[in-house]
Amino acid sequence: MRLPPQLDFMPEDSSGKSGGRKLVPASWYERLRQMVGREPEPPSRSFRFMSRLIEREYPGKEGGGVCLALASPDDDELGTDALLMLAYCLRSELGSKVLMIDARMSRQDEGLTGRLGLAQAEGFAELMGGEVERRDELVHETRVEGVSVLPAGGPGGRHTPLVRPKLGGLLDAAKQNYDHVLMQLGSPLQDTRSVMAAIEVDAVFLLAEENRTFMRSLDDSRKVLLENGVKDVRVVVSGAKS
Repeated sequence: MRLPPQLDFMPEDSSGKSGGRKLVPASWYERLRQMVGREPEPPSRSFRFMSRLIEREYPGKEGGGVCLALASPDDDELGTDALLMLAYCLRSELGSKVLMIDARMSRQDEGLTGRLGLAQAEGFAELMGGEVERRDELVHETRVEGVSVLPAGGPGGRHTPLVRPKLGGLLDAAKQNYDHVLMQLGSPLQDTRSVMAAIEVDAVFLLAEENRTFMRSLDDSRKVLLENGVKDVRVVVSGAKS
């Protein structure tokens, strides 16, 4: 699979003042459309194919959706690009209702939350801290109808808790309301909380970049996930960025 080069997803309004509880996220899908028009081989092609594979291999249980986690042993940027593109293609190709969750507890860069201009918003960290009743309130709509996001929230770092029963309850509830739940995790080699969170999802996609990701780190990531009870780990290799 070939991922697009770094995309510029600058938010329309990163102030957090939208007159209500919903922030205005970046119009990232418009940038994706422009990329498709300029690339000799549209980056969306691989993700549309991937969407069909997901439909076939992860049909979901009756009355519920599927939760997939994306993580990279290198950095969060690769995961952010892939998650945004996959969410867009799941919606446009399959008509899925999609929830994106930024569940990184140690953050190497802005990730999904920063890319969509939600760095100051509450979200996943607050839910893990005990404010489960605010689950629906903390989800933000994007300008792509049918695609929503739960930002990372909190300050990030070693004090951000991971409570597996709360995470399991959050994902179970999300799968009742969404066809596909996409969760961004940090590197499994750098934070054991990412490994524990991965146990709660239906499958993990490990992302590697051609000519950059070392096979050892990829193998070690896969091994630590499998040894800790993650049952389905897939490797997705992207082309090198130009």
